[in-house]
Amino acid sequence: MVDGPSEDSESLRLLTPSPYSPPTAPTVVTDTASVVLSLDSELDLQQQMIDQMNYLQEPETTPHGRHLGVFAMVMMILQRIIGSGIFAVPALIYRDLGGSPALFFAVWLIAGYVSFAGLFCFLELGKIIPRSGGMKVFLEYIYYKPRMLMSVLYNTYSIAFGFTITNAIIFGEYTLYSLGWDDVNGMAPKYIGCVYVVLCCVVVGVSTNAGVRVSNITGALKLVLLAIMSLTGVYVLVLPTSVTGVTSNLHWHDFFKQKREITLASFISAILKATFSFGGWHTAHIVTNEIKDPVRTLAIAGPLALLIVNVSYFFLNLSYLIVIPDSELASSGEMVGSLLYEKLFGYTIGRQCLTMTVAVSSAGNIFTVMFHLSRMNQEIFREGFLPFSRFFASNWPFGAPLRALVFPLVISCFFLLIPTPDNVYDYIINLESYPLELFLGLTVAGIFVLKRRIPDYQYPNRLLVVHAVVTLALAVFLVVAPLNPFKPSEFVGFPNYAYTAVSILLLCVLYWAYTFVWAPHWGHYTLYPVQDTLSDGLVVKRWEKKLE
Repeated sequence: MVDGPSEDSESLRLLTPSPYSPPTAPTVVTDTASVVLSLDSELDLQQQMIDQMNYLQEPETTPHGRHLGVFAMVMMILQRIIGSGIFAVPALIYRDLGGSPALFFAVWLIAGYVSFAGLFCFLELGKIIPRSGGMKVFLEYIYYKPRMLMSVLYNTYSIAFGFTITNAIIFGEYTLYSLGWDDVNGMAPKYIGCVYVVLCCVVVGVSTNAGVRVSNITGALKLVLLAIMSLTGVYVLVLPTSVTGVTSNLHWHDFFKQKREITLASFISAILKATFSFGGWHTAHIVTNEIKDPVRTLAIAGPLALLIVNVSYFFLNLSYLIVIPDSELASSGEMVGSLLYEKLFGYTIGRQCLTMTVAVSSAGNIFTVMFHLSRMNQEIFREGFLPFSRFFASNWPFGAPLRALVFPLVISCFFLLIPTPDNVYDYIINLESYPLELFLGLTVAGIFVLKRRIPDYQYPNRLLVVHAVVTLALAVFLVVAPLNPFKPSEFVGFPNYAYTAVSILLLCVLYWAYTFVWAPHWGHYTLYPVQDTLSDGLVVKRWEKKLE
């Protein structure tokens, strides 16, 4: 219970937001001298931060316009979530959990619940901050002190981890496997994935409309794949062995049996892999500025997309356990999806045709990731604190954020083209998922921060609090537990993924400290942001020095 308004709450004067209504005109700054955060302003830094928080509450229209409806967002979320994960990580999860079907389903249940719980928290934050950027703007709004720390930390992390390596590898492997290649562990799958990543960047970066059309088409194809996934589970579950020719490998007497050793590290690794397979539900808010009536649209599209995903995942995971024997499932690695289809439908239909649908699924996911990264990176470069931000934020010359894709393209292709151990897919999943859990926990904790900061704010229901508490508790567990200094890395040939991720985040903090604390202190100046408008109407910041 809050006894009275805090200094922050009194200053911010925030109320529960009213239903969203689109702005009558794009937000365009024509006079930089009139901007609240201008150099001529006499406001102190604290007041500047408060004004910036209020500014984030205002809806914004970008040059792309609002063109995404419910169907487009459902397709986009499905595209973002369903990629290589459900076809590649189940065998890895099963191995991590010692071959226990009970723990296998428990981990998937945890990941599915957390995706829903996190989505409801994000939908609530999206009502307060109806702007593009998703987790980025949520974190900036919630943790606005120390000045610019969260902005620099999350944004530089997003640039560093903004890649699509795992799906590119699976796309190449499943493409070759469907064409008859048995050995897909070499460099050939990575070359194929690299070429496709380049193609996606060109399409997304050259035409906004073409990008959306391709996303909708591949999203519709993914609905067909989802139907195949669900029907596969029904096929092996309902029809008798005399029809399917499949002898069930899932039995009640060993449902809770642990066949191999399980460690805390392997259990955490399994949860990270399962949450990776649901990864993408939190990215819908990245394109809020391009969504028609975003609060209502996302409230419908988000839960609907997750419901479709959870049902499909359940049936497909059930199929894995019924069709594939324990020893084969534990050793099949990321090719488990193809193994399932080949056992059920034979070489031609199973290995060739249905395996190619998995490649198409990964291809659609890569495309959607690049679409989101183009918008996310553009929002980051609009903040102006990274070198050459104005250049990378621009939509010139095609009216689409091609330049914002330079970093994800370079990072993805670099790691795809260098020789790596065969377990690189497994390692990158954990490396990519670990810092995301940290930021997810911080974002969900914002539900409680806002309640303390804004006395007039009321939770829509108590269930939201339960969702936030459970999601936050799991995030803390997944972040703290892997930091065991006495346990060697479980991935031979790679450093501990948790310490690697933490080291990268610390470098981001050092960049913030140098740019906004040490350099201004040594140079006796203060950095002030000034807003400019580019020729296409896009508003960007540039940071200028004011000598003390």
